[in-house]
Amino acid sequence: MDFQRDSIRSLSNYETYLVVKQIHDTNNEQENNKRGKKGQNRTLEHRNYGLHTVTYETLKYLEQTPCIEQNPDILRQFYNEVKKFDLKKNEILQILNLRPTTPVELQLIIEDSETRLSETQSNELIDLIRTQLPSAGGSNQTNLSNETMES
Repeated sequence: MDFQRDSIRSLSNYETYLVVKQIHDTNNEQENNKRGKKGQNRTLEHRNYGLHTVTYETLKYLEQTPCIEQNPDILRQFYNEVKKFDLKKNEILQILNLRPTTPVELQLIIEDSETRLSETQSNELIDLIRTQLPSAGGSNQTNLSNETMES
């Protein structure tokens, strides 16, 4: 199978979540439709089980991240706002996925950040991340605090 280089690109966690959820839902629908039929192909059933496991585990992980609270409008608006910082596409993608909240975290994501961004710009970018993107402490933070209280 040949891939054209133009068609390959990185996905944000939100985009990955949408694709995996669609695959998972389609797989579940197909399984539900086949349950009433006899003589299923065991190899196909085993292959679907593997796909079901991978999609389930991926969804389980992504549902604990803030990406499930994103939508295309949030991504578009954030991208338009962050253009003024002249960041690379992969840096913007990492910011969307990781949501840095400190200058140190930002330095780990942005290559040569000391020379490309001033301290003021770094703080502006962190403020933009906090205001434009859904909170990183959403459902995951709630789960962690519930587990801590139960211990």
